[in-house]
Amino acid sequence: MNGERGSITLWVLGLTVMVLFLGGISLDLWRAFEMREDLAAMADSAANAGASRVDGATYRESGTLQLDGAAATAAADANLNAQQDSGRISSRTITPTGPVLTVQLEGEVEFTLLRIFLGPGSVTISATGSAEAFPAL
Repeated sequence: MNGERGSITLWVLGLTVMVLFLGGISLDLWRAFEMREDLAAMADSAANAGASRVDGATYRESGTLQLDGAAATAAADANLNAQQDSGRISSRTITPTGPVLTVQLEGEVEFTLLRIFLGPGSVTISATGSAEAFPAL
């Protein structure tokens, strides 16, 4: 037993590092899932706000339901700016296509515990929401 002095200490130290690494993965993964959920909710809300901006003149003339592109984009953008977590959005794309408005958002999640092992860095999260205008019944 004289030749095994300190082997348990090294084993426990290795186990501690492994648990810290797994904790870092789980914490940062949880933060990424939370960011994805927040971005998806904001994108859906903005798409719904913008999809209510129908081009009334086109609808009255031809019966074709189409969004007023500028008004729909402005309404979706204003909705995003009014969101509580709008500062977490790193990029946004708002695209009106016929009666459908699509909002794509991206955000960054900085590493926390994984920074110890991987250095400073982040992961990009994206979410897309879309809404379609319907004629009033």
